[in-house]
Amino acid sequence: MFFGALLVHAQVSPFNGRAIPAPDSAGRSRVLIGGHFHGSSMNRSGFPAATLLANLDTINKLGADVLLSTGDLFLDPEHDRVRYRWSLFDRLRMPMFNAPGNHDVVRGEEVGPQMLRMGRTIVLLLNSEAHDGDLSPSDLAVLDSLDEWSRRDLYDRAFIVSHRPIWAEEDARYSALFKGNTRSITGTNFDKAVRPRIERIARRLPLFWISGSMGGAAPASFFFQPQGNGVTYIQSAIRDEPRDALLIADLFPDSIHWSSFSLTGRHLMDPREYDAAWWRANLGQQETFNWRLLPYLVRSTVLRSEFWWGVLLGAMLVLIARWLFRRAR
Repeated sequence: MFFGALLVHAQVSPFNGRAIPAPDSAGRSRVLIGGHFHGSSMNRSGFPAATLLANLDTINKLGADVLLSTGDLFLDPEHDRVRYRWSLFDRLRMPMFNAPGNHDVVRGEEVGPQMLRMGRTIVLLLNSEAHDGDLSPSDLAVLDSLDEWSRRDLYDRAFIVSHRPIWAEEDARYSALFKGNTRSITGTNFDKAVRPRIERIARRLPLFWISGSMGGAAPASFFFQPQGNGVTYIQSAIRDEPRDALLIADLFPDSIHWSSFSLTGRHLMDPREYDAAWWRANLGQQETFNWRLLPYLVRSTVLRSEFWWGVLLGAMLVLIARWLFRRAR
């Protein structure tokens, strides 16, 4: 069966070759969750975010059984992978899995859905980039298989991990909270094809949809919003900012304990308090600007090729507008 085959092949990390261990004697597994590990979009070093690398020793001591990346693991996957290997992958003492983000796409390579099994928790990692936010027929087939398995009472809960919060794009309650995200041009099939499936699964199995695409203006590294129907929407991502933190899920047979680990030593609330109401109240509140960084920011912007392509395009549009105006006179 397609679903079962994915379970067999996704238990070993493709990044460091470590396997997911069995739960401990109490049936507990610990999961670390975070994304956008390349940090700032201006990070051209080819290394992961400084906040992540600075805490690797502590992260390894947290006793996690797996690290789930919510995408944008790399800034440039073709050129940065070697540096990531010796600075991050080889140093992690836990298996790591990634739900591909827009920065993780390699030309000619398509990553399909992956299934992980952690005791009585099932984890599905989806590629939200392959079809511009749509879930493919194979993705939907896996959801149907998950629905079938939920009827057999083999699992306590399901995690679905995708880079894009496709659940937010066409939902007025959440869309405005993630304006800086990569979005589909023509909409997605979430409302029509995906939502009915996950709501059907959640009637028997609590379902947590975890994403990681959050723009630089995000007020926190977490978003946590139960829907009241067995489905909970979550976001978790860092940006090499003072707010950076990882989400922690301690999975027990009959419950989940949610906590977090700040990568900068900040005091954090319970992750579940970072809900839509909190986000609406805090969106747009930026960190205090350090004016001493202004020369660096100007220089790093002006030296980027994207800046000059934008200048060239703007100049061309001005010239075209002037030419049309003169012809119309």
